[in-house]
Amino acid sequence: MEILLLLGIYCVELVCYQVVLKILFQVEVRNRKWMVLGGVLALIIEFLPVNVAGKNVLVTGSVFVVMFLSIQSRIIEKGIRLLLTQLTLACIDDIFSYPCEQIFSGHYYLEYVSCLVAKCCAILSIFLLYVFKEKFLQKEAHINSIIYFIIILIIGLMLLCLSIMNQVINYFPNDKYILFCNIFNIAILISIFLLVIFIIYIKNTHERMEQLLKTETLLKNSQVSYYKQILKKEADTRKYRHDMINHLIYVQEILCKDRILDAKNYLSNILGGFKKIQNTYYVIGNDMVDTIMNYSFGMLPKNVAIKVNGKCPVIIDMEDTDVCTIFSNLFQNAVVENSPKESHIIVEAKKGHQFVEYKIRNSLFREINERNIGKHGLPKTHKSDKRNHGIGMINIKNTIEKVNGKFEWYQSEGDFCVDVILPIRNK
Repeated sequence: MEILLLLGIYCVELVCYQVVLKILFQVEVRNRKWMVLGGVLALIIEFLPVNVAGKNVLVTGSVFVVMFLSIQSRIIEKGIRLLLTQLTLACIDDIFSYPCEQIFSGHYYLEYVSCLVAKCCAILSIFLLYVFKEKFLQKEAHINSIIYFIIILIIGLMLLCLSIMNQVINYFPNDKYILFCNIFNIAILISIFLLVIFIIYIKNTHERMEQLLKTETLLKNSQVSYYKQILKKEADTRKYRHDMINHLIYVQEILCKDRILDAKNYLSNILGGFKKIQNTYYVIGNDMVDTIMNYSFGMLPKNVAIKVNGKCPVIIDMEDTDVCTIFSNLFQNAVVENSPKESHIIVEAKKGHQFVEYKIRNSLFREINERNIGKHGLPKTHKSDKRNHGIGMINIKNTIEKVNGKFEWYQSEGDFCVDVILPIRNK
């Protein structure tokens, strides 16, 4: 009977390790031959001259070793993951151990039953946690709030323990106990301080990673759009080259007949087609700026007049993510402001010795008055979702000022104008 109970404890704890590893680290155990050997080891442990608590500890140790041998990964990485898993399971086991010990007490083998029931409760709670994670934690919008709520709950419980210990001192005025409580209080306060620092670090890291992910997605979409436009331009150019001999033959014939006006009109049509091909992809001199600009302009209706002046081949002396932040927001604002009515966007570039200047003008959908200017001196968004909009201009301004560039916006003749000066890298 005791052997079966010990084997049951071994099997349940083995499952606990696998589920926790799956939840925390997405690790699946594929090599199962060590698990059978671990079961044999559990049988040997039963015959060792130690008490029930000692045998349970040995079984836990054997499960740890079995999992270490079964996981396919680097040694240090396996060790860290298993230690974190062991710490998690130890906390869950302790939650159920005390009530189970109170229920199952008396006979020798009931200590095995108590341990087995506690581990079964632990695995049930772990499965519930796994189901909760799969159903509710897949939505990014809820993950942050839940994590912060849990951390705040932990801090609250720590403060509760701190308060209880300070109250208990009044009933046990023992010098050694008071010294122990004071040391423990300091440890809890240090832990709370480190936890708060950790929350701030995680929040800042999350925001940074979120911004990088958005930038990467934008660049990926922009590059796909770029290649499609280049392929279309190439195909149209090949088509024109193929038909050019026929065009020239026809022009020669009508010139021989002194039909000068018809020849001019025909040549104008050919040149118009060439200009249309050239405008399939706009070039201003920087690969990333060109890519983002063309991706954004691809969202505009066909009746929006687009004009790009100046071609300045430059390398902007900034991180690619910062360049993307600036111009994705600039062009996105220009695209959003243009309504389906006839409107326009004008982009100009000028190069100096150490800086490059970009001017972007777009027709305003709505005039900006003093009430529409925020505390940063920048226009407020007129969208209803102010939480997710209206921060683009702030990001542009902060990013430009970080590299000692210049940013200015103004209204002129019904246009919204933005002037940006950025440092360039001399080759």
